[in-house]
Amino acid sequence: MKLALAGGFLGSGKTTAIIRACQQLVKQNKKAGVITNDQGDQQVDSAFVKSFGIPTREVANGCFCCNYNQLDTHLQSLSEEDQPDIIFAESVGSCTDLIATIVKPLHTLRPAIETVISVFADADLLTSLIEGRSSFIEESVRYIYKKQLEEADLLIINKTDLITTTQLAAVDELIKSEYPGKIILHQNSLIEQDIAQWLKAIEQFTDVATRKSLQLDYDVYGDGESRLAWLDKSITIHAAHGDGVFVTRKIIRSVFDQIQAKHFTIGHLKFFLETDHWKEKISFTTTTTSGEIKVTDQETNRIKVLINARVQTEPGTLEKLIDEVLAKAAHIYHCTIVTEKWSVFKPGYPRPTHRME
Repeated sequence: MKLALAGGFLGSGKTTAIIRACQQLVKQNKKAGVITNDQGDQQVDSAFVKSFGIPTREVANGCFCCNYNQLDTHLQSLSEEDQPDIIFAESVGSCTDLIATIVKPLHTLRPAIETVISVFADADLLTSLIEGRSSFIEESVRYIYKKQLEEADLLIINKTDLITTTQLAAVDELIKSEYPGKIILHQNSLIEQDIAQWLKAIEQFTDVATRKSLQLDYDVYGDGESRLAWLDKSITIHAAHGDGVFVTRKIIRSVFDQIQAKHFTIGHLKFFLETDHWKEKISFTTTTTSGEIKVTDQETNRIKVLINARVQTEPGTLEKLIDEVLAKAAHIYHCTIVTEKWSVFKPGYPRPTHRME
């Protein structure tokens, strides 16, 4: 069985690519499963993947490396219950060191599983780094980003539709110079041919037992993760006049605008919307410049919203910002907003279950 580990920084497009790949495999009468991962236990991506009817498990409250046993349990569960031809395991966007902590332990403990690491890089973010306009001001955050690219088997330059051919050529030149020998794929995950190319590369890749573990400074790694505040909040909006979607749109736009106004760097800002009739995901990343969004425009008195915010600030500051937006919306639009479950924190120091040099 193939295990396709999908790494890459927050907002690089891993989830969209995985869903499209699963859909394409279903058309080929093949089975796929997905394991999502996050530092928290309320995952927008899990809810989104499940909404497509894809067999899904989730590793919560820490990265794959620090929850190896949970990952292993889910691999067994998917294999026994769904018998997938391939399992996609999407690591949390601030995680690296997959070779030493996941690939090598699996090779030793479960040699029948063939692993391939696809690392996704947002083409627009790479371009902004090259052109010196990236908002990644913390060197320890850049350190994680670079280490993720370093351990890729397949390096996916994703969202290529967002940059010019000249910019893409500059990205290629940088990647080939900094990370020689990588298999590089240009991808727009909304194009079937690009997903087919990625799936073919996964299928053809041969598990390399001699992969080199990263030389990784865990103090810098831990510092990089701690630069981001993580907020998960599940709310229900009760709008008496059927304008639940309108209110939700205003809340999402206001959260984004307030973060931008304070010049906080967005790692990833995600909203999963659910009514009795439809489900939808809204996403903003580091390179997003506009808060304009498109949401299914149907009248509803009740809408559930799950918020995942990963923002470069302090947890208390992020919590206050979002709570003020919600309170203001409830007052202005005469609706009731009920918070059902929430958490706000910074990731702890990474302590992997296994680490094989």
